[in-house]
Amino acid sequence: MKKIITFLLFTCFVNAQDYNSLVTSVDSVQKKEIYPHLRQIKKIINYEIVKQETELVDNVFIKGVFFLNSQGKFNLVIIDEKSKKYEEIILDVLSKLPVAHCSKYFNEYTSFRIKLYNINNQNKFYKELIDEKENVPPAFKELSTYPAFKKHKFLDNKEKSIDLFSNAMAKHIKEKLKYPEKAMNQNIQGRTNVYFIITSEGTISDIFAVNAHPLLQLEGIRTIELLPKFIPGTIDGEAIGVSYAQPMTFKLR
Repeated sequence: MKKIITFLLFTCFVNAQDYNSLVTSVDSVQKKEIYPHLRQIKKIINYEIVKQETELVDNVFIKGVFFLNSQGKFNLVIIDEKSKKYEEIILDVLSKLPVAHCSKYFNEYTSFRIKLYNINNQNKFYKELIDEKENVPPAFKELSTYPAFKKHKFLDNKEKSIDLFSNAMAKHIKEKLKYPEKAMNQNIQGRTNVYFIITSEGTISDIFAVNAHPLLQLEGIRTIELLPKFIPGTIDGEAIGVSYAQPMTFKLR
């Protein structure tokens, strides 16, 4: 009986949480860059979906395109057919977000592919949403050892490791990147920056693409989706997720 009462009290607490406190945490991390803001939006969307579904199946991804208007408000302009079941939740989250102040991204598109996770402890997850540090994965330079496409003898040599990583990434992009036919027909060119997370398991998690036309952004995301499983990076011997940014240029000749 005590366990049932505790569960009911926790459920009431979660449902009663003030949504404004969640979106306020976004405002505290967005600053001038869009990427931390997008990461926080993803966590809020994940939180809201899990609140409405008892359990997510493995490997649930949401794909689409946001547009950040001149007033600093995000709009959902494209959503993948398989993701449409979550469209209302995403629209509701976006409508409640505070105005973004990353003005250099105003009137720009941002494409995304985010992975949803089950949340076993919603109370703990909610607290992490408010904690800025929990929402910013370390950058490459903060690692003790870098992620690697495959095991090599230079894992402990950061200079050689980053060269091997960069060369392998360039080879992957050259082999997998395809110029979208529609973009070619419309003479669409540009450079997109693709941000993604290499998790502590070596898999690719959230992917965001900014700048350039959405057709180019989405191709950049597709190319990153095709990356193999990595040997994860570490800090003091512990495997850890890390953020990475990869530019991709589309130029017609």
